[in-house]
Amino acid sequence: MKIDILIDNDHSFLNLYKNQIKRKITGLNHSVRIFKYHKKIKQGDILLILGCDRILKKEKLKLHKLNLVIHPSKLPKNRGGGALIWEILNNKRIFFLTMFNANNKIDRGDVIFYHKFKLKGDELHDEIRAIQAKETTKLIIKLLKNIHKIKKIKQRGNGNYVRKRTPEDSLLDPNKTISKQFNLLRCCDNEKYPAFFYQKKKKYIIKIYKSK
Repeated sequence: MKIDILIDNDHSFLNLYKNQIKRKITGLNHSVRIFKYHKKIKQGDILLILGCDRILKKEKLKLHKLNLVIHPSKLPKNRGGGALIWEILNNKRIFFLTMFNANNKIDRGDVIFYHKFKLKGDELHDEIRAIQAKETTKLIIKLLKNIHKIKKIKQRGNGNYVRKRTPEDSLLDPNKTISKQFNLLRCCDNEKYPAFFYQKKKKYIIKIYKSK
């Protein structure tokens, strides 16, 4: 089959893993193309829409039999951006990925698979993203190995939306303990959106690493 991957932005962490995902898929004897721009998408069998900012237009959705998004929540819960991080900040340890067939509405397509995974609770940002990429790859492989058995299931319930996180969400409260803010600390990207706090009107940046 012709399997295509779309990542339409430079800030998605999946850019670091797209070639690994490609190798896994080609290892199952499928051809793979990676696209960044919607206008360059060509006809194929399956389009994997990973880490995208923009909704595909109807004419682009017609180029593939399946247009599959992998969203980091159990839809319809927590539609929108930053869903996994919001779950961590709510002290969750068990998480879901939802693979669904895209339409012209945000995170509202028919579900193909739910996939459950766990975090121990001590992983820092880069480790969290590496695990998310690994579980995303597992879900893609599951799809390809069961492609002739899949069923589309309508999402049930109204669900909810979470907002996309911004660098300002890395703000720490200097009056709270590190323990109470550890989940926030471990979700901060040391380079792109490091943790910070204000003291006497001055901004201080904190970066977190594990001791070797």
